[in-house]
Amino acid sequence: MPDRPVYLSAFDGHTAWVNTAALQRSDILHGRTTPAGSEIVMDAATGTATGELREPNAFDLVRVHIPPPTEAERRAALYKGLELCARYGLTSVHNMDNWHNGIALYAALEDLGEMTVRIYAPYNVEPETPIDQIAEAAELKRRYQGDFVRAGAVKVFMDGVLESYTALMVDEYADQPGNRGGALHTAERFNAIAAEADRLGLQIAVHACGDGAVRRTLDGYAHAQRVNGRRDSRHRIEHIELLHPDDVTRFAELGVIASMQPIHCPVAIDAGDIWPQRPGPTRWRDSFAWRTLRAAGAHQVFGSDWPVASMDPFLGFWYGLARQPWQPDDPVQRLTLEELIDGYTRGAAYAEFQEHAKGMVRVGMLADLVLLNADIFATPVSEIAQVKPLLTMVDGRAVFRAI
Repeated sequence: MPDRPVYLSAFDGHTAWVNTAALQRSDILHGRTTPAGSEIVMDAATGTATGELREPNAFDLVRVHIPPPTEAERRAALYKGLELCARYGLTSVHNMDNWHNGIALYAALEDLGEMTVRIYAPYNVEPETPIDQIAEAAELKRRYQGDFVRAGAVKVFMDGVLESYTALMVDEYADQPGNRGGALHTAERFNAIAAEADRLGLQIAVHACGDGAVRRTLDGYAHAQRVNGRRDSRHRIEHIELLHPDDVTRFAELGVIASMQPIHCPVAIDAGDIWPQRPGPTRWRDSFAWRTLRAAGAHQVFGSDWPVASMDPFLGFWYGLARQPWQPDDPVQRLTLEELIDGYTRGAAYAEFQEHAKGMVRVGMLADLVLLNADIFATPVSEIAQVKPLLTMVDGRAVFRAI
């Protein structure tokens, strides 16, 4: 039905495709100026929008017309998410957004004794967020410090993703000469965000895929240290899909956590993924540089980026273990099982200031435990993704049983 608006989202949440009816309903069929880092893609021949919308400041112009879910629908979705976490053996997660005040819903379930996973949730700092409004994040940190729901961080998107050319690059894209992508925050604005959040004692987590975005984020963290002095801030960069060689040692120097997702990396160059085309072969050696960062002393943690990718940690283990160099002279970046386990457990606890309470099986730590159907240290790499939990226990209570 051509008169019925259609909205389709890319798997990574950074691009949307809509039909003409949706463009007309949103009054963007003939385009509209959007903030830096986003784009309504236009057809040069017709002067009308193609229907491809890159980044939230473009596709939110359409999404605003989609009826929001009811509270009952939101709660039902949360219960489903909790069930999935338990089934995959997840006892703690770092939520990377607090859209629609989700933390209040989590806390309401905690009050009812219905939370089955521990959640660390941030305060979102958007391109339009006033700097003085970051104080609200400090209030969330004060208000939410429960056993299951905690706040204490701010989340910032610095750029988009390489797949849609919205990641900020130091050099141009190999398959789109002249284009270096874009950023959602200028260097000056991010420096101000970092300095204020750091002053308030908040942790900062920044989405940065391109090496230009990683550099701008590191520069902001360095600025915050100069302004406020050094502290145990544990600021983070999420993804780091491309890393410029000049910035490798800065993670350890600044005490910045490299929070990475093994499942995002194509295991081999013939895996059918478009990502390697974007930076090109000359920068493959600096792509998903897990071992390069470890060797430079960076504190590294791992996650899934769900719902962009599967939340199954054992699939993440497989990606980390099975990775091959994309060309003969590239460095070997694959990880060991011990390193992966540490990044998903003890390292992840450290990344939310909870290493004293969880992340290890030890007397006095929280009784968050998972019983597996196989000895993962005796499981071949080819079979590691098939490992499944038989029992998931949170706070000493079984929240999932397959036995």
